[in-house]
Amino acid sequence: MSFIIRVYTPAYVLIGQSESTNAFLGWLNNPNKQTLDLSEVQGFSLDPNATLVDFSQPTATFPKRQVVAIDLVSPEAQASVQLTSRAELAVLYTDRFVIQANMHPSGEMPVSNMFNVVGGDFIPVSDARLYPLVPTRKLPTDNAQVLVLNKQSINFYHARM
Repeated sequence: MSFIIRVYTPAYVLIGQSESTNAFLGWLNNPNKQTLDLSEVQGFSLDPNATLVDFSQPTATFPKRQVVAIDLVSPEAQASVQLTSRAELAVLYTDRFVIQANMHPSGEMPVSNMFNVVGGDFIPVSDARLYPLVPTRKLPTDNAQVLVLNKQSINFYHARM
């Protein structure tokens, strides 16, 4: 399975093809897999003052711990992640972005318990919108239908009232 994803790191955005032999979220949350590989990579620096503005590479590998979020751009990528039907609007804060998105808790679980209950480092959200907190180069898009967040990159979050 191969599909297009957009990866946000603290300093870069990389768009490329990702391959996974299993469900993408399960593969991402596998502690034995420490890196993420992309092919046909287009990338650019988020810093508006950077001398390296954009770049292309046939392949790129980076540690999953550097991932802030992954935009599942293609319908195939979005279909690889299952979300519960319950959606609750939340606001999540990273070092660079405030992200407003629907979180998908199970049953009556409060949104505040999700990071304690959902296993792994990566958690999917839907209808996400990114708002830069620091000077940031114009993003290719500031929204995502399905965004997978690295819980380790979230400073704090709360339900949107």
